Amino acid sequence: MRRFEKFRGRYRLEAAIVVVPLLAILVLQYVSSRRLAEVEVVAHQTTISGYLDTVIGGVRRVYETAAREVLAAPADALAAKRFEELDRHFRSTDASVARLLFAVRLDQCWCQAHYFDPLAGTSPGEPEAGVETVVLRVSTLLQASTLPRHRLRMDPNGTYVDELDPDTRVVYRFVVDQGGEVVGVAGFVIDVERFEREYLPRALAGALASLPGDVRDNLVVRVTDGEERVVTATHDEPGQADVLAGRFDFVFRDWEVSARSRHTAAARILQSNAATTWWLTALMSFAVLSGVMLTWRASSREQRLSRMRSAFLANASHELRTPLASLAVFGEFLRRGRVTSPRKVAEYGRHIEHESNRLRQLIDNVLDFARIESSTVEYCRREIAVEDVVGVAIRTVDARRERDGFTISVDCSETAAPAVRVDGQAMTQVFVNLLDNAMKYSGRSRRIRVGLSVRGGCAAVGVEDFGIGIAPDDRERIFQQFYRTAEAVEEQVGGTGLGLAIARHVVQAHGGTIEVDGRPGFGTTFTVLLPLFVPDAEGRGTAVPDAVGGVGLDVGAEA
Repeated sequence: MRRFEKFRGRYRLEAAIVVVPLLAILVLQYVSSRRLAEVEVVAHQTTISGYLDTVIGGVRRVYETAAREVLAAPADALAAKRFEELDRHFRSTDASVARLLFAVRLDQCWCQAHYFDPLAGTSPGEPEAGVETVVLRVSTLLQASTLPRHRLRMDPNGTYVDELDPDTRVVYRFVVDQGGEVVGVAGFVIDVERFEREYLPRALAGALASLPGDVRDNLVVRVTDGEERVVTATHDEPGQADVLAGRFDFVFRDWEVSARSRHTAAARILQSNAATTWWLTALMSFAVLSGVMLTWRASSREQRLSRMRSAFLANASHELRTPLASLAVFGEFLRRGRVTSPRKVAEYGRHIEHESNRLRQLIDNVLDFARIESSTVEYCRREIAVEDVVGVAIRTVDARRERDGFTISVDCSETAAPAVRVDGQAMTQVFVNLLDNAMKYSGRSRRIRVGLSVRGGCAAVGVEDFGIGIAPDDRERIFQQFYRTAEAVEEQVGGTGLGLAIARHVVQAHGGTIEVDGRPGFGTTFTVLLPLFVPDAEGRGTAVPDAVGGVGLDVGAEA
């Protein structure tokens, strides 16, 4: 949370500059994709709907044109019962849409019907019963036409269709004389088989020819009758669910013509592509944002390292000048002979030794860090007792311990010190750095405890101080190079920020780990865990089990 708050406060403007345009691109991409998909859906449906209208309109024109030509019977011939003249009229027109033609003459209160077979070219003997039934209904309407005009609900000049009997579909028109009087009715019975075999496929194919190639190849057209029987279809596949349907509006009004996509409709593909495009844009935006974030992170890291290096140079210069100045002063006193008593000479010698060790430690840290950075460091491992390594480290800081009044107590859980296989000099430097940090950050406390034990097949060496402690957020960061805690800066504790980074690297290079535990104001404990090594007959190492109990050994002394 603290890092987020810090990032938000530092990069608020930069984040807004990047995030806001990306969000705007995502929103615009999503909106435009959705609108394009919706427009394409509407266009696709409009195309299919237009195709259906073309098919329906084509069928209507065929039968309307036939009705106007075939049923334009001469009124005077019908009124005078000149049926031969009516037959000549029927022969002179294209009556291929009909399987039977008829003319009904109104004679006062009764009607007389005349039939004509267009295939035979003559009048049939007796029409089928279904035809007579329809003609009877038409005759009834013809008789109704003699009623007063305000009761007549039909247009004498209109074309009508009777489809009460699906097997006998009749188209008829009223025949009127020059005075506008209704003299009869002319009509024909539709040839349904020819319609299914010839006119309907022609209408479907003609309408398909006007469509684009991709739409034409992807369209399934079906025509079903009133009993939902499939009359004809352009493909055998069932097609998709995006169906549009319509009914014929002149003849065959109980039949339905429907169209749907043979495969996935273009509109559905576009909808899917729109979603895919939006997700790809989102992923690309995320990748761009991640790249920007990584760039910011790298830039921030470079800036932080630059600040750390600057601080390191300043701290290192200060840390180096301090022992050098002390050495120069004490050396000058001895050279000029201002110190004559043996006690003072020994005291000055201890100061010179302390500052020399301090200077050597600083130089060793810098050199070790340089070797680690260049990956040229090599370790000479040998079997050694952990207690010996700790003892050398304590003796190394003994001058400072004595000068600053520290007491270092060592608690050992075993009478025999466990053995490890390490580079003694490098590991000594690790414990020297830990002891030096313990004295730096002890505050007013002058007590340090070193614990030696065995834990889980590892030798555990803990260095504990009782000083200013460490914040939980800094427990991992203190091992970063050049990093120094805020408490160290506030307390004006000297240092280069390299000791713990070098210590972790050395310990990990020996297959171990280093742990840290502590709280602000309650001190800090650093624990180094190193794998145990006990040589066997073949010279290989074996793990030593945990030891329980032991004795304490105080190797510290008060200054």
